[in-house]
Amino acid sequence: MRVRFVLVLLFALAGLHVSAKEDQHTPWVVATYAYPERDRLAAIQPLADYLAKRGRHPVQVKVFPSPTALVQAMRDGQVDVAVPNLHGYLQARRDIAQVTTLPVPQVPALQADRYRAVLVARDAASLAEVQAKAGSLRLALVGRDSASGGFVPAQYLRQQALDPATAFASVIHAGSHAAALQAVVDGRAEVAALAGDVYDASRPDGIRELWRSDPIPPGPLVCRATTDVPCQAIAAWLLDAHREEPAVMAALRMGWPEFGDATVFVPADAARLSQVTLVQD
Repeated sequence: MRVRFVLVLLFALAGLHVSAKEDQHTPWVVATYAYPERDRLAAIQPLADYLAKRGRHPVQVKVFPSPTALVQAMRDGQVDVAVPNLHGYLQARRDIAQVTTLPVPQVPALQADRYRAVLVARDAASLAEVQAKAGSLRLALVGRDSASGGFVPAQYLRQQALDPATAFASVIHAGSHAAALQAVVDGRAEVAALAGDVYDASRPDGIRELWRSDPIPPGPLVCRATTDVPCQAIAAWLLDAHREEPAVMAALRMGWPEFGDATVFVPADAARLSQVTLVQD
């Protein structure tokens, strides 16, 4: 009996030792950026829980004020896995040497086709009219970090010799797609850039669509590859998530309308993403 007791005690102490070593692991940080009326912390918590379970490693979640702030935190070593938008993904790919592109939610084809930017205006019937009167017109964008309400339409305007920084009387950053549209409806701006589906949902009287972009791809998740963060394994776990933990994608859909009815992760389309360039304001 005494020998058995000693063996049990030794195994218990060994288990405590292993547990103590696991507790000393620096948690992986899974993070994203804030957006009005979206609980992004709740949206990434199932993802963090899933990675913690698959990696048998502690995980923390964080939300930063913007996609740019999220990428800066990853650059500074504060974030290991990020759920960015397309602008954040392009920044990370450009600015962080050790970044690894992870899989991306597979948006159903019809929904993916609807994710486009639009330019809309009041008191202007065409883009040519906007070009002629730009110096007296106010432009509303969603924000510098937005894809459909920021850098995609801004790049198009530059191609039309309408640099948002210099061509318009003023530029406001409304903070959301609905707010950018409302700025034109209320007369606080004459031109606005926003997501096409937000405009299509209401199509306010007196507001004319001037341009619509090609479909915009969603930004893949990204990982900061270090000796302590197994980015390739994480990529494989994401591809299994629809079988292992469907709640991961369900929560992401709640946080990102552009993910539509996605149910699975797929490898990112590197060729398509390489065609998207990022020009800073």
